[in-house]
Amino acid sequence: MSTEGGTGRSRYVRRRAFRRPSHQSGAVAIMALAALIVICGFCGLALDLSRVYNRKMEMQSTADVAALGAAIELDGTTVGIGRAVQKVTLLFATPVLYGGPSFGYHKEAMTWSDSAIKFAASPDGPWLARDAAAAKSEPNGLLYVQVDTGGLDASYGQVDTLFMPIISSDLTLVSTSARAVAGPSAIAVLPLGICAMRPEEKRDRGGGELEEYGFRRGVSYDLMQLNPNASTAGQTFLIHPLAGPGSSGPSASDFNTVAPAVCTGTMGMARVMGADISVSSPFPLNTLFEQLNSRFDSYTAPCSPDTAPPDKNIKAYAISGGVSWMTTAPTEQASKLYPDTTNNIRWTVAGPNPAPTGTKAEEYGPLWAYAKAVKYANPAPAGGYVTYDKSNWKDIYTPGQPTAKSTYPSSTPYLASGSAYNTAPTRTGVRDRRVLNVALLSCPVTGSNATVKGIGRFFMTVPADSTHLYAEFAGLADEQSLRTRVRLYK
Repeated sequence: MSTEGGTGRSRYVRRRAFRRPSHQSGAVAIMALAALIVICGFCGLALDLSRVYNRKMEMQSTADVAALGAAIELDGTTVGIGRAVQKVTLLFATPVLYGGPSFGYHKEAMTWSDSAIKFAASPDGPWLARDAAAAKSEPNGLLYVQVDTGGLDASYGQVDTLFMPIISSDLTLVSTSARAVAGPSAIAVLPLGICAMRPEEKRDRGGGELEEYGFRRGVSYDLMQLNPNASTAGQTFLIHPLAGPGSSGPSASDFNTVAPAVCTGTMGMARVMGADISVSSPFPLNTLFEQLNSRFDSYTAPCSPDTAPPDKNIKAYAISGGVSWMTTAPTEQASKLYPDTTNNIRWTVAGPNPAPTGTKAEEYGPLWAYAKAVKYANPAPAGGYVTYDKSNWKDIYTPGQPTAKSTYPSSTPYLASGSAYNTAPTRTGVRDRRVLNVALLSCPVTGSNATVKGIGRFFMTVPADSTHLYAEFAGLADEQSLRTRVRLYK
């Protein structure tokens, strides 16, 4: 028997072993078709869901941009609310080609509706429409804005689905919307509080000069030495830079928490007025004066010129060698301290009206380095207070009657050119960095909470040291104008 290629039976067995049963081919085809239908269904659902998700993201992007743009304009007034609405209206009026809000794959334009925007005093509401009575009568504090695209034309958020109706006929048209809340997150106020020296925000101190909470514009003070409730020692406060009104936080004495706020002059809160703030006493000038001096182009960690640039003019107006624009050389770096034991007040010779008997011209300190005295008016003039002329020094600073030289700059020494008035920093400087926005507190302060009556603007005349912070009063700051950042909250 031949063995080449195997026997006939063995060849038959091998052919039977590699032959597929004919009835299994149909079953596989049916399973493949069923799987294909399921896969196509999932692909269809994924396509519909991706289109809905894409529309949701378009609505969210629109809400985010509109909320941020509106929040920048809010200043706690009805005018600010009007500007916020106008800003968003103009945004939606911008053609799609130039970045205006749009939706859909063909980038269709969107039209604004005021029903999509509301305002509140906190990021959690309650939310008020622009025309709500409360928004019109009490706009102060409405610094947060909510934009809800559900208040726009409903068609902007609608997506016609192709496969989802297979699941339910209610899914033929799917609607989506988005909401964004934006508002301030930081305020340009130093974490330093001092007492308001008088209870009145504004008053005529006699002779027509404006006095604000007991401070006179153009007069320098040692901010560490003032106290309206005691004559023996000054009183200062450290404000927790991360705990806003009505809240509390960890110890403000933590250097790593406070020092960056001193460097930048900015605290991480929306506002300081409106409720109690967290404070401790005294302000630790001995550990923070070097951070204050970053404004004079002198840097110590954690200050950096990137986040805390120097002032554009770092000229120190020190009394050593005289003050170049004053006839009489001052003997005090600020107006001379006057501990009034009769009234139990620690203020300066510039406080009482008139100044204490025997006050000398040189005891008023450097005058008008940054700001000029202004005339009292109530309400404040729309164009700003009227300033005095240097020839009025003999009338408003008496007794003593210091005088300004005829060469006193037409603006102020800070803004004048020339080495007598101006020194440029080695780094890029920013104008007015030497102006400290300081909280003026209602005193006496009990416990760890204080109320801010106003915010004073104080110009550093010279660098601070471990015990002295000399600064010239330059008027009150509007809290609403001191916001430095806005952010999305939700």
